[in-house]
Amino acid sequence: MTAAAPLISRFFAATDRILGQPGIWALAICALAAVQTALIVSHQPWPDELQALLIATQADGAWQLLDWLRYEGHPPAWYALLSGIGALVPQPYVLPVAALLCAVVVQGVIVLASPFGRSERLLLASSQYVLFEFLTISRGTTLGAALLMLAMVFWQRRWLWIAIALLPTVDFLFGVISGVLVILKWRERDLWYPGVALWLALSCFAAWSVYPPSDMVSANEALGMPGGPALWWWMMGSLPLPFHGGIAPQWNTPVAPIAPVAGAVMLWLCWRFTRGFAWHRLLIFGFFAFTLVFSLAVYPIGVRHLLLGPFLLILLIWLQRAAGAARDPVFGAWLLVLALSGLATSAISATKGFDSGPAVITEIERRGLADKHWIALPEWRAPAVSGRSDIVFGRPEQSCGFTFVRWDHKSAVLRSSTALESLLLDHIARHGRSYLFSDRKLAGMDPAILSPIATIPAGYSGISYTLYVVGAQHSEKPVILPACHDLGPGMAIGSPLGKN
Repeated sequence: MTAAAPLISRFFAATDRILGQPGIWALAICALAAVQTALIVSHQPWPDELQALLIATQADGAWQLLDWLRYEGHPPAWYALLSGIGALVPQPYVLPVAALLCAVVVQGVIVLASPFGRSERLLLASSQYVLFEFLTISRGTTLGAALLMLAMVFWQRRWLWIAIALLPTVDFLFGVISGVLVILKWRERDLWYPGVALWLALSCFAAWSVYPPSDMVSANEALGMPGGPALWWWMMGSLPLPFHGGIAPQWNTPVAPIAPVAGAVMLWLCWRFTRGFAWHRLLIFGFFAFTLVFSLAVYPIGVRHLLLGPFLLILLIWLQRAAGAARDPVFGAWLLVLALSGLATSAISATKGFDSGPAVITEIERRGLADKHWIALPEWRAPAVSGRSDIVFGRPEQSCGFTFVRWDHKSAVLRSSTALESLLLDHIARHGRSYLFSDRKLAGMDPAILSPIATIPAGYSGISYTLYVVGAQHSEKPVILPACHDLGPGMAIGSPLGKN
């Protein structure tokens, strides 16, 4: 890499000269905006995105939203944004509008206000992190990225402290990054104590808002998610080249075959890009060490969350360059790799479709099953359907209905075919013929009890869905279910349960 540095430098210098022409620069910005807008508008949300949407739009006011979020483990900022937008636009447009608003901030700051060369700006804006993970997929990370960009642009102004203070209300890891920013301002001897007080107050509020109720069942426990230091290291190996799946492209999976060894590359990048900045080095390695400890002691952090680590590294380089640090050709080469990954991922997602939820709805409607009684086993993919339709799922163990997943329930029946058969027989006896939605292939069952009727292939998210008929030989019965939890406005209890 060192031997190639002069060639890389000449490449970026020539590219910057071309982009220095006002017409070409304007065309490049317009092309970036068009690509980002097209990705956001055409994106097919996966269940986690729709879970947040359902919670935000169905909550009857702030207190109910906060009560529901205690089972999510997420502070309320992203949900409050979705709720506000949901009061102005129809539900199908809430997520894209939220993403577009954040994208204007993120891409605008990168392209127009970052201290990088113009070629570097375009590559960063086109990177896997920015173009796809943070802005196309609409989650709390989308809002967090926008707040980080505002923090960068207001770094020398007191407006910075509003962005820092709001970060903990988005997500726990953004709260950790806000602490990094506070330490950096302390090192600059530029603490503004009213801003620090606001940051502490909102951090306490965020911590209070995610304090779990006694009956909460963590997703880790419910899903039986793997953990351990080896898995964390594989996730680290998927950060420097974040083309998920690698030779077998699939989102949110380790990059094959480099994941077992590429973590060393990530650590080397952190070491190289913090030369001469001892506190930057301490903070970036401290951040990754924290994610390891958190993954082992509390909850395994997935690759899409660990992506905040390299993004924090880029922000540290941002501050270095703003302070007059020299341009590192290795950084430019890395941005080129990130941009190629981002564009390739975007192309795959756009052509293959990110999630297969829309195809599930199409199949249900084609078969005339939209008004039938549906159950979901396991429950955590249910928003793929309920977030796109008026279908409300039944929870057979408790004979109640839900649209989004409330993490107060752990189904054990899927671990035993005997238990599952017993559950379904009881369900048939009470409700007659009904239909089941799952992300699993439930094989080996008596067809009279459970029989598949359609399988929807996976999109880029890697999640395939299967539709089943339960008790095919039985007649349907009227089904009236209570809600599994308190309902928001416009929610009716009947067959099926309505939603707003």
